[in-house]
Amino acid sequence: MAAGIVNLRTKADRLKADQAERLRQLVLDFPDLPARAAGEIVAAIDRQTSSRNGWTFVMLSPEQNAAVVQWLATTSARPLVAVRLWAVLFSNLRTDTGEIVQTRDELAELVAVDPKHVSEVMGELASIGAITRRREKVAGMRGPGLVRYFMNPRVATNLTGAARDQAQATAPLLTLMQGGKAEG
Repeated sequence: MAAGIVNLRTKADRLKADQAERLRQLVLDFPDLPARAAGEIVAAIDRQTSSRNGWTFVMLSPEQNAAVVQWLATTSARPLVAVRLWAVLFSNLRTDTGEIVQTRDELAELVAVDPKHVSEVMGELASIGAITRRREKVAGMRGPGLVRYFMNPRVATNLTGAARDQAQATAPLLTLMQGGKAEG
């Protein structure tokens, strides 16, 4: 019989993990909770539970990631900021949707740049399909609404199995342009 390594968890650790999972499910099932608020709460719970486990899981396409990094390094108006921001985005994904849950100001603080530079780089990333942008109308707010960003599941995702396959099937392809011609 082969020996196995088992992580021992205290009763308190198991209780916290169970409570976190119940809280996560309560937030997801709570009626009329704005999607943005639910997303931020779930992301905070996920960060807490993953920090206890020591790892977060993000499946990354090495080829797609390399293509995005290469494009940012050679094409972005702010290549160093863009590459640093790209790296930070993977630490701020909501595990069930791929939403990038940090605000523009929070991302700017993490990368130590002006928030307008974050907007510029996020626009560049959206223009090549590395991330997608969705507008969310907010009651009482003028204009097109809040922008929410999501990682392209063809580049990186927390999803597995059939959910991943479906998300990737409907996700846009990267459209990296160099000199007016799409790159392979």
